[in-house]
Amino acid sequence: MKTVFDCADIKPLSGYYPKGGNLIPAVPGLYSFWWLGSRRVLMDAQLNVTLKGPGEKPVHLRYADWFPSGLPHCPLYIGKSTNLKKRISQHILIKTESRVYPKTANFEKVKPKTTSCQLRTGIEHIFPSVDAPLNLIMKNVGISFCQLAEAKNVADRFYLEDYAIGYYRPWFNLDSER
Repeated sequence: MKTVFDCADIKPLSGYYPKGGNLIPAVPGLYSFWWLGSRRVLMDAQLNVTLKGPGEKPVHLRYADWFPSGLPHCPLYIGKSTNLKKRISQHILIKTESRVYPKTANFEKVKPKTTSCQLRTGIEHIFPSVDAPLNLIMKNVGISFCQLAEAKNVADRFYLEDYAIGYYRPWFNLDSER
């Protein structure tokens, strides 16, 4: 089966920042964040999450140790954008070293500050005791991306993102039906 991302292309985020992300092109495409750090650190994290389901009823889940065969790293989040550089920066919240979100009771998933920072939201959720999540992200998270030829090619971005999410099953793309 052909995949969207080549794991050989995964680079640590620290290689792109604090250089301002200038190595990330401002073009349309797909991107994926990957856990590059110790698998033990990831699996020892707080892996429970409570989502709001239909009728606002709580849905309790656990992030699973699920790695598609042949993948050396855990996929955390997959997205699409018309401007990769801008969107990736929004996920990281590079100018905010301290926590952005409060710790929640009952493992409730917080509503992201914007619709573009799910990576930061997820990392802060599974590592509630970390006071400087940006440092954790820079040391342990990598990124891969693929450019798509035309900005107007919305359908390709949509279907490729959907396919990649279904294939890789990234942890932070998890949500419930409403």
